[in-house]
Amino acid sequence: MMGLSQWQWISGMAFLGAMWCGISSVQAQWQLALPDPLIEGYTNFLGQGLSFVDFNLDGWDDLTVPNASGGLNFHVGGPAGFTQVNLGIEPAFGRPTAVVWLDIDNDGDRDFLHTSSMAITFFGGASQLSRSRVWINEDGYFVDRTSEWGWDVLDNRPCTGLAFHDMDGDGDLDGMVSNYALPCSDLWMTENVLMENAGDSFLDVSVSSGLANGLTPTFQSVWMHLDGDSLMDLFVINDAGVEGGCVPTNEAYLNNGDGTFTESSALLGLDVTMSSMSSTIGDPDADGAEEIFVTNQSLEPFYTYPQVTSAYFDRDSAGDFTEASAVSGLDLTQWSWSAMWVDADLNGWDDLMVATYPYNVPGDGEDTEFYENCWMEHPGADLQSGAAAFADHSGEWPGELAPLFCLVRGDLDQDGDPDMVGLGTGQYLTVWDNASEESHPGHHGLTVSVCGTHSNSEAIGTRLVLHVDGHPQQRVLRAGEDLFAQHSTTQFFGLGNAAQADSLEVFWPDGAREVHVSLAADSALRLVQGAEEAQLSLLSLDGDVATLQLDLPPKWTGVSWNGEEGSELTWSGPVGAALTWEGQWFHGLFTLSGAADWSALQSVEAGCTNPVADNYAPTVELDDGSCTYQGFCGAGTVWSSATGHCVVADPNCPQDVNGDGSVGIADILYLLSYFGSDCLEFAD
Repeated sequence: MMGLSQWQWISGMAFLGAMWCGISSVQAQWQLALPDPLIEGYTNFLGQGLSFVDFNLDGWDDLTVPNASGGLNFHVGGPAGFTQVNLGIEPAFGRPTAVVWLDIDNDGDRDFLHTSSMAITFFGGASQLSRSRVWINEDGYFVDRTSEWGWDVLDNRPCTGLAFHDMDGDGDLDGMVSNYALPCSDLWMTENVLMENAGDSFLDVSVSSGLANGLTPTFQSVWMHLDGDSLMDLFVINDAGVEGGCVPTNEAYLNNGDGTFTESSALLGLDVTMSSMSSTIGDPDADGAEEIFVTNQSLEPFYTYPQVTSAYFDRDSAGDFTEASAVSGLDLTQWSWSAMWVDADLNGWDDLMVATYPYNVPGDGEDTEFYENCWMEHPGADLQSGAAAFADHSGEWPGELAPLFCLVRGDLDQDGDPDMVGLGTGQYLTVWDNASEESHPGHHGLTVSVCGTHSNSEAIGTRLVLHVDGHPQQRVLRAGEDLFAQHSTTQFFGLGNAAQADSLEVFWPDGAREVHVSLAADSALRLVQGAEEAQLSLLSLDGDVATLQLDLPPKWTGVSWNGEEGSELTWSGPVGAALTWEGQWFHGLFTLSGAADWSALQSVEAGCTNPVADNYAPTVELDDGSCTYQGFCGAGTVWSSATGHCVVADPNCPQDVNGDGSVGIADILYLLSYFGSDCLEFAD
């Protein structure tokens, strides 16, 4: 095992120029970056995924890259570019397909999970062995906990896409594992798998939930709102272009809220048969409801289904979906794989990037078809009215002919705009740097990252709505989407020429809502759920020495006082001392901080705060030790604040124990009632 603190640095990324050497396009919107050395990453038929998530929690997006030979490579981002590192993580057997970094045990660091599918040669045979794995981050060391976490139920299954969400609201992340079965060929005969997170392991609830619903060639599932309630549902895409005798449709499973799901694709208008490759969710028309874009294949001699182009499912006010690719300009005919929404030019409207791949199917008698990767530019507000459609700029950017399967977005250089990385059959990754500052120098952006405290620690499922000059933009944080993709956890917004955003609404996974107003352009926000709960209070005061209590939202991983790291939420020291504090989540990736305001702390009214005391003061905030309890003292005794218990009332006549002014039989009886008691109880 190898820990984060002991990573083996394999190769540095020196850059041509200041950071990335770019080859500009005509419009200079995307620049083809040429890292040195190039980042190796290649796949084959059926493809593999990428993760652009910051796994070492240093604030820079990192890359996780599987390849067709069964390997896994990890590259940390930084000011000097990417550097390959050895994490001690090794795949078992099969072909690593979807790769995801998540805090699945809610301990404030990121663990690693991946699916594995069987090795395959296009129409030339397939293996029957695979092993998906779970690697838990244990104090900086990654340990294979596949069996302990119950992930071994996926052994020798054709596992493809991953999608995580807290489906039951218990604060941890559950996983939908897609499986690519070919029932007409009697190959890879397993159903999709739903894994419920029990806190320290996953439980296979596929059957009881209703998700084990037949053998389907599923590439990817995605969590989204399909019926307008507060629960996330599942949209599942199925590839109908492989087996002519089997005709699967796409599926939509509504979350019933009791651990079960109901398949409702026909009811919603989503039961379309096509060679579905990517399930890409967004709100490009800014109507508040998410739409669905699904890629498709093109080889007409082998394709007999009505949906011959990609599909764009637009949601109406009644909650039903209508296929509207032709009207919107998204009726693409290329053999397409992954797609993703991204506001490339930061104008406040999402564009669509689509990865394509050329194929020559054996026996079709046709030459290989070569396609351009698609850059579909958003027309602006007219899309909502239907007066305009996406514009095709596919030939106007470098690298558009790269044969690609998977696309992910992140920030290569921390300049606040979304960059892009693609994985295909070439030996190396294709990397694009966003050049909005050149193509649209007046445009501004804003980024938002979130951390969960009362919900899952990753805050997966958080919905962000940014309002700029009356125009809303919506983003939902997901873990697993499109095609085998995990994008950066940073959400990118475009502001156009606006100098600020009017407001940002944050809808946390547990239903809480908060609003931030007047946000400056080009800001990078890191939000902690429940930040308003962080406060410093005076716990006790003993002369000139004060003890302070720091209250923080849950799941914090560290705290510091005056810059010194610690693990205690209390501080003791002289009244009036200069004091700063900081709470940390994800080991400092997210922080809240403040300073002691002694005038406010000392203005707190002090007195007795115990409700059973004689002198209880219900409005007092700080207990000063003045509580008395005379009501608990027997005859002839009084409460002593000095000793903290009842003592004899008249020390000049200690024989008169009942305090009646004389010594008699009553005093003897009183003493007998305390016979055998500890004398310390009566000490003065």
